[in-house]
Order: sequence, then structure tokens, then C-alpha cells
Amino acid sequence: MIVEKVDPSREAFSDYALDGAVLTVAGIPVNLEEEQGDQEVIITFAACNGKVHRGMMPCCQYVADVIIPPRKYETVEADGPPANAMRDDEKKDEVPEKHTETLPVPLDTDSVTLKLWPVAVQSEISHQQGENNAAE
Repeated sequence: MIVEKVDPSREAFSDYALDGAVLTVAGIPVNLEEEQGDQEVIITFAACNGKVHRGMMPCCQYVADVIIPPRKYETVEADGPPANAMRDDEKKDEVPEKHTETLPVPLDTDSVTLKLWPVAVQSEISHQQGENNAAE
């Protein structure tokens, strides 16, 4: 897995762990294989009122983004007819002995990117809230 820290000079980031294809960010597990699709998938984690959740809402702070690349496929040769090739009205000698199938390739977790934002400490949050209140 590729890990990018948005501000590498900071020290505090959310905890994460990768176990097989399950990535856990701030205690929230994500099955990367189940989430992978035919297009790139981005899963955002945010913190609001001291709790981390999946997704972004107004007034939340970014915690992490998980970027899952699109699913890849390979074409393989298989013995026998395709599952839907033979109908009752077809002759058996017309059914091919081999065919090709397009199958999904298992997710390579090394191609997944985890982008981490620094965790805001309480004094920073209080300072930001004070600036927001002063602006109003």
C-alpha cells in the first residue's frame, strides 16, 4: 500500500492497519476487494466532534482518503463450452471444446493509496473555532 502524508512534518496521524485486503482506518474497517469497482473508488474518512466516520460532512476535518484503483481483468482459455453455449436444440458437435473467459484479477493492495491528513490537536481546533466565531 502506498501511504502519503499530506503534511509529513506533522507527527500525529490516525492509526491504520492492513490485514490482507481489509484496511482499518481509525478503527473503521474497509474490505478493499469488496469496494473495488470498474472505476477508481475513493473512500473518505473525516472527524467531527471527536468521532471519525466514513464520508465527509460540512465542518468536518479530513482524516484519510483511500484510493482504490479500477479492477483489472484478464482473458484466459478454458476447456469445454461456455456455460451458456449449449441449448437443447443445438447439436453437441457444434459446441466448441475450448473458449475464452474474462475474469477479474485479484486486487493488488500495493496499488492502493492511503492519503493521511494530520490529526488536529484540541488547541488547534479551539483556535480555528475562535477564528470562525470572530468572522461571523
